Amino acid sequence: MIKRDIFSPSDDRFRLHVAAFLDSEIAPHYSVWESTGRIPRDAWLKAGAAGLLCRTAPALHGGHDAPFTEAVVIAEELAKRRFAGFLTFLQSDIVAPYFLKLATDSQKQAYIPDLCSGAKLGAIAMTEQQSGSEIQYMKTAFTRRADGFSISGEKKHISNGFSADVILVAARRANLPSGGDPQLSLLIVDGGTPGLSREPIPKSGMRALDTSKIVLDNCIVGDDKLLGAEGRGLFYLLTFLGLERLMLAIYAQASATAILQELVTFCTERKTSTGCLLDYQTNYCRLADLYAECSVNQSFIDACIIAQARGKHDPKASSLAKLRATETLKSIAVLAVQLRGAQGISDGMGARVTQDVVDSCVQSIWGGASETLRDAIGRSLVNSI
Repeated sequence: MIKRDIFSPSDDRFRLHVAAFLDSEIAPHYSVWESTGRIPRDAWLKAGAAGLLCRTAPALHGGHDAPFTEAVVIAEELAKRRFAGFLTFLQSDIVAPYFLKLATDSQKQAYIPDLCSGAKLGAIAMTEQQSGSEIQYMKTAFTRRADGFSISGEKKHISNGFSADVILVAARRANLPSGGDPQLSLLIVDGGTPGLSREPIPKSGMRALDTSKIVLDNCIVGDDKLLGAEGRGLFYLLTFLGLERLMLAIYAQASATAILQELVTFCTERKTSTGCLLDYQTNYCRLADLYAECSVNQSFIDACIIAQARGKHDPKASSLAKLRATETLKSIAVLAVQLRGAQGISDGMGARVTQDVVDSCVQSIWGGASETLRDAIGRSLVNSI
């Protein structure tokens, strides 16, 4: 629908492989997983065996040394199929990079191969009830012990939180005043660690995505569970948040393009007394506006993808990409219900397109809500002139 030129013939062949895997191994079961709110471990293991996890990780650690464009292909194919619960890029491109960039050799050996194979699921526990993107105000705290750390606090809305075998917990040093330097650190908490408890969170959007509350009650981890340098957690989170937002923008953009293409097809086939829905100027002008937004968003996101592939990632550009892609997605999803009329709220078609609306709202919240992104982007303009 939108012409692009960032993918190589090898990427195109890989896309066919990804599509075949998703259609044969995921699609037949996905509706059941939506009802249970969780993806079974077997699906992750199959994805790992098919080479869909940690695609860009070094082969030395169980990855494939693949270009970043192959990670993009996977995210886009998931989005086209509305497989919002099976977010392999959460494992591959959001959690794994922390280990790849910050872990010691022994930590890499202990975790990365299993993240690549699907034998271990990863999660990052940053969000709290009172502090989503306001990382500096998080309350989860750690105290130093002779043999490691004691962590106490509560995290909410953690993706893969209930099933994760390894959780990266962001925590502040205890007994520091709120609002100052929180001296955050990243600590690795394994799934069976005493003091760790989890509770699934029922939700209406992204229903198959395992989303959970995590409670850490005097959770003890050893010195070997510190990831990176102590006190540098805020810097790490802000650094890696850029890649996370780019992946979410890629996913949202592919979702928007798929929904828009389906809507245009519907309008062409929906007959009226004068022809079809596209014969009405008010309809095709609204679609034209959204197609224009989608096309411009795609060009900007593709530029971000190229920069990321070259190691020149711009966190502000990723925030812009996520803001634009998710807001356009919501507009398209709402119009998809409106132009379908009664069919947009009835039977199978209605269930799908109304679910698209709810899921689109999730995408404008996770990884930094649109309001937070606007605030951050706006503040950055002060010193940019």
